[in-house]
Amino acid sequence: MPKAHVHLEILERIVSAGDDHALAEAALAGLCEISPGDHFSAILFHPVTLAAEALFPHQGWLASGNDFRAAANGKLIEHPLARKFLKRQEPMALLRSREVSDKEWRRSFIYNELDRPLGVEDIATVYHVTASKRVLVLTCGRNRRFSDHEFTPIQAYHRILNGLAQFHPMSRCQDSTPVAELSDPDPLGKLATLTTREHEILHWVRKGKRDPEIAIILYISPRTVNHHLASVYRKLGVETRTAAATFQ
Repeated sequence: MPKAHVHLEILERIVSAGDDHALAEAALAGLCEISPGDHFSAILFHPVTLAAEALFPHQGWLASGNDFRAAANGKLIEHPLARKFLKRQEPMALLRSREVSDKEWRRSFIYNELDRPLGVEDIATVYHVTASKRVLVLTCGRNRRFSDHEFTPIQAYHRILNGLAQFHPMSRCQDSTPVAELSDPDPLGKLATLTTREHEILHWVRKGKRDPEIAIILYISPRTVNHHLASVYRKLGVETRTAAATFQ
């Protein structure tokens, strides 16, 4: 059963955190307080490169050390829950069994390399965008499914975490640029003309993925990828893949 409360000391640490690392550690401690999970982790991602800048061990997943770090930098952002966040790019709390089918989840690299060896059957993830525009991913894994009443406190914690962030001293020193706009400058606004799917494909092109790889990631055909990419070229006024990837 979840405790459904967070010690005031942890809330104070969240509010007074001097940087994203301190915030991540405090936020992870809060998640551990209210979640009945078996495995916990926190990762800070750079919002543009999507590289894992810092990992915070608690138990379970991070015990594998180098394997988890390699996954975070290479494959974690391709997890079905991460793809959902990338589409919406806003703070949210997600439960794997509600958002992603068992079949899709069990095809993922992360499940086969990290979750299955630990017996993880469900994952609750809280996404938080920090004042300095880093993406903080708090994850709780469970060796059985979360029930609704077990996930409810995690959703409440997500709302509390983001509510506290509005009053954080760091937030008053930052601009309000949303994560979705933290890409290269686009003075003519051409990027704004792309559809959500075209933005997704351009993102993976910038990550160096080829059409067949993008098709697998997005669960569409390579022909559909090529069709969308042609539209991206037309809207951006470029003729090559490299030009699209480096468009500013």
